[in-house]
Amino acid sequence: MKKQGFDPIYQQITRVAETSSQRIQSKLSNPYLWCFCELCWRTTEYSTNLNSPLIIKRLLRGNAKIVGLTASARAAAIKKADAVVKRYEQALAGELGRYTASRLYAKYCDAVEMRGDRSVAGFRDCVERVILYQEWAKHGELAWSTRKPGQDDKAAKPSKLYCEAHNPKRSDEARRAYQRDRRFVTEYESLMDAIWSQGINSGSLPTWDIEAHAYVRREAYRLLQEIKSPRAAASTIEELLAKGLSQTAIARELCVSRQAVSAAIKRHKHRATI
Repeated sequence: MKKQGFDPIYQQITRVAETSSQRIQSKLSNPYLWCFCELCWRTTEYSTNLNSPLIIKRLLRGNAKIVGLTASARAAAIKKADAVVKRYEQALAGELGRYTASRLYAKYCDAVEMRGDRSVAGFRDCVERVILYQEWAKHGELAWSTRKPGQDDKAAKPSKLYCEAHNPKRSDEARRAYQRDRRFVTEYESLMDAIWSQGINSGSLPTWDIEAHAYVRREAYRLLQEIKSPRAAASTIEELLAKGLSQTAIARELCVSRQAVSAAIKRHKHRATI
């Protein structure tokens, strides 16, 4: 199903174009990795937008407006959600047949996000969200914003590959972070493979758990930053500086970024003055 987009600045309906990039298609087809930034553990701008759909009402000439969530729609959603949850409780108790609970779970819940949680409380969280949007959508059409909150009309579209902190089109700081971490993407992937291997062998990291994927990416990123930052090599850097090497040459010699060398020098000078 093609998603319907909504431009909050121009108040117009747009079509979410299907990408022709094999790289993006491959990423979006992975049920676990599609939402993660390529360079860290954070979620991409695109996946963040998908988690917050809107309800819009069509106007003339392709225009539209956002429909607010009314108290009556919220009350109706709560009432229906209570009925579904009650039916689920009965199904778990075996009162409604052998497969009713599984059918309800498959209808309202995402198995990846639920992480194997089949409790009534977890089921209620999913049901309330789904039914709330169902009731809300009765007053309009479901759409997804084509921009991040607070963006102007010249800002880049939400990235399917990077988070806000690594999208080079988002800001100068993000561009520097992208350039800094992009150089070590091979090392980052190697660290993730090593953590997965250790976790799978020990049985501590289930591959079906989305939180395990987030943990592996976060831990690999932390280790990578420790490897990149030559905190313990201040004396080595001083020796190379004494030999007349520039910061760029030192970074190349130590296999780290020039910014990391500069930061290490500043830290060392700061400690020396304390």
